Amino acid sequence: MSAHAVDTRLVFEKGNIELAEGSGRGLSALLTGLGGALIGVTIFAAVSGTDKVAKIALHAYQAGFMASLAMALGALGFTMIFHQTNAGWVASIRRQFENLMSIVWVGLVLFVVGVLFHLGMQLTKQVYLFEWMNPAYVEGDKLYEHKSGFLNVPFFYVRAAIYFVVWLGLSQLLWSFSTRQDQDGDKWHTVSARKLSAPGLLLFAFTTAFAGFDWVMSLDFHWFSTMFGVYYFAGAAVSCLALVTLTLIILRGFGRLHVAFTEEHLHDLSKLLFAFTVFWAYISFSQYFLIWYANIPEETAWMLRRKEGPWEWLSWTLPIGHFIVPFVFLISRPVRRSRAAVALGCLWLLGMHLLDLYWAVRPEVWNKETSQAVGPHWVDIPGILGPFLVFLGMYVRRVASGPLMPLHDPRLPEALVHKNYV
Repeated sequence: MSAHAVDTRLVFEKGNIELAEGSGRGLSALLTGLGGALIGVTIFAAVSGTDKVAKIALHAYQAGFMASLAMALGALGFTMIFHQTNAGWVASIRRQFENLMSIVWVGLVLFVVGVLFHLGMQLTKQVYLFEWMNPAYVEGDKLYEHKSGFLNVPFFYVRAAIYFVVWLGLSQLLWSFSTRQDQDGDKWHTVSARKLSAPGLLLFAFTTAFAGFDWVMSLDFHWFSTMFGVYYFAGAAVSCLALVTLTLIILRGFGRLHVAFTEEHLHDLSKLLFAFTVFWAYISFSQYFLIWYANIPEETAWMLRRKEGPWEWLSWTLPIGHFIVPFVFLISRPVRRSRAAVALGCLWLLGMHLLDLYWAVRPEVWNKETSQAVGPHWVDIPGILGPFLVFLGMYVRRVASGPLMPLHDPRLPEALVHKNYV
């Protein structure tokens, strides 16, 4: 739509586009400290407990790490999509996507901690997160022999390095373009971001999909799904939108972003949240349906482990809680335009996101004697929440560290008068 003249004097006042100095430090320190303590509890439980507890702790931490990383990756993907499509309406609120995108380095730190945790359990207890790394476990396994060219330790870490180099490179370049434009007002930074986003989206798609294959799907190397990479991205998109929308609602509640974040922007973000909730459900059901229809033993075993025994409740919870409830809730236009209602929906979906990754990772701990999955354990709680809270703590610090919106984006006039009619 065409941009009309808008009085921007109040929009760009410091009290509207920045938080007070020192804001968020206490909350950031609390979240980060509590998350670090919970990670410490998880590692201590693994070291001092039985082999089963150690394996549970490793998997719970992996679920928390993957859930946290997903939010940063979702923000990176959306930032590039907004640039590539030249989306004007989002210009005034894009900074919160950039804030979330820019802390993908926290995912690298959590990954390194997870690697050290895994190596420690290998050396002290002979307990493995990825069973294909256990020579005794894969000896004589024909499927592993077929996949060993891809699933081997050196190549695994080389791929991980490539993923983080791509993500860190893209996020830091996009962050640099946006923040430099805050200082010099050069419109060509926007052009540079758009040019980077075209190849960046391709690199992002491949690396995110293969990270899902490597760090979740290969926990059971017998299982395979060509849709799993898209499944992980779908969860990343929903969780990112939920966290960013919740952040904007909270900032608006503190009296910031007047005109920059309006009921119209909230409505569009809610529509995106609704759309990607449906997308997640579509991918999840399609993956399940194809596995059920093909009835291949290597594929069905993964689903059966989650549909029976101690995990059956969660296999029912996810389609209801991650799809049916938010679908019915967000389909209403008045709800999508209500800050309180959408905030509640965002909190709900963030909880479902954690449960989704928990469901994908944790049932891989199973009793070899009975061939039954090991049910929930108290170590799951600190294992999942620890990485998640550390990530949220660093996100709060980033949000409070600078301007809450891009200051000189050439599309800002359009964003400030944005109106949607659907």
